[in-house]
Amino acid sequence: MRALRLFSLVLIACTVVACGFQLRGAYDLPEHLSPLYLDKDSMSLLLYKELRSTLKASGAELTEDSTIAASVLKVTQEQQTRDVISVDTLGRAREYRLIYRLVFSVTASGEAVIDQSNIQLTRNLLFNPEAVLGVAEETQNIYRDMIRDSTGQILLRLQALQ
Repeated sequence: MRALRLFSLVLIACTVVACGFQLRGAYDLPEHLSPLYLDKDSMSLLLYKELRSTLKASGAELTEDSTIAASVLKVTQEQQTRDVISVDTLGRAREYRLIYRLVFSVTASGEAVIDQSNIQLTRNLLFNPEAVLGVAEETQNIYRDMIRDSTGQILLRLQALQ
C-alpha cells in the first residue's frame, strides 16, 4: 500500500513537470527601466504601496528622485465606480457591479514606452440590506483585491517590454 502511494506521488510529480507547469516566480523587469520612479501623486496610496512592495519583491530598483530615474510610471486615471445590476420587487438594489479603471503610462529617457494603457476590472457584489456594514467592508475588500490584480497586470506589461 505504501509503495502504491509513493508510486502515485512520483507519477503525479512527473506529470506536472512534463506538462511544463512552473510557479510564476518574480517579475523580471527590463534593465533599461531601472531605476524606476513611481509618481506617487498621480495614484492612490493603496495602489502606490501595492506597486512598490510588488516591485521590491521582484528585485526591481526603485528611486524616490525623479531626476535620476531611468523611467517613470504615472497613473493618469484611477477610478472606482459601481453599477446596479439587479433590483428587488420594491426597486431596491440587490446586486452591484464594482468597476475599477486604471490608465497608466511609462516614460523612459523622455519618450513613452507604454502610452495610456488601460486596465479595467469588474466584480459582482450581492447587496444584503440586513448587513449594510458588512457589505461596505466587503466592497472595500473587493476594491483592494482589484488593485492588487491591476498591479500584477501593470508588472506583466512592464515585463513584456523586454
